[in-house]
Amino acid sequence: MKIIKIPSLIASVVQNALSGLEGMEFTLLDCCPHCGGVVRYHDIRKKRFATIIIDREKRIINVLVTRYYCKACGKLCYASAPFYPNTKFGSPVIDLCITLARIHPYNHSARILQEMGVVVDRGTIRNFFSRDIPEVSYAKMYGLPIPLSIFHLSDLSSRRRQQRHVTQEDILRVCGFPSSHVPQSDR
Repeated sequence: MKIIKIPSLIASVVQNALSGLEGMEFTLLDCCPHCGGVVRYHDIRKKRFATIIIDREKRIINVLVTRYYCKACGKLCYASAPFYPNTKFGSPVIDLCITLARIHPYNHSARILQEMGVVVDRGTIRNFFSRDIPEVSYAKMYGLPIPLSIFHLSDLSSRRRQQRHVTQEDILRVCGFPSSHVPQSDR
């Protein structure tokens, strides 16, 4: 098997972007996305955002997403969070998979991710690639396409680690999810 060398700067940016969201809470949801009805708090779910390798150990990065119960239709609804529908990884991870898989075979993309310290197998990358996920904007770094969401998220993660205020809206915006949060007084 051919050894893949990834510059440490790329691995550092990617690791910083993904690990910086550990424990972040997502609570924004004003109304039911199914019927527009009034929602009330139900519970908080821990969702896997990414699996990364730090010091040769796998580490799961989790975020907390509030679930709400719709009083009108009775459905459970998740707060706005940086996940594409029906996926089990955060959207920046999927963006990275798709961006790499556009120019590399799935198995090679999985090895590149492994060298960056991100755990995603080739079958999962193939599944992401076959989904209807919007086009991902990227910039090349050392010849590799890196999604802009990773760069922006890395910056926000650094700010968060420095105890500077980072909001849910900030995270959603850099991950390409316009916030659906509209203050009640504006309705």
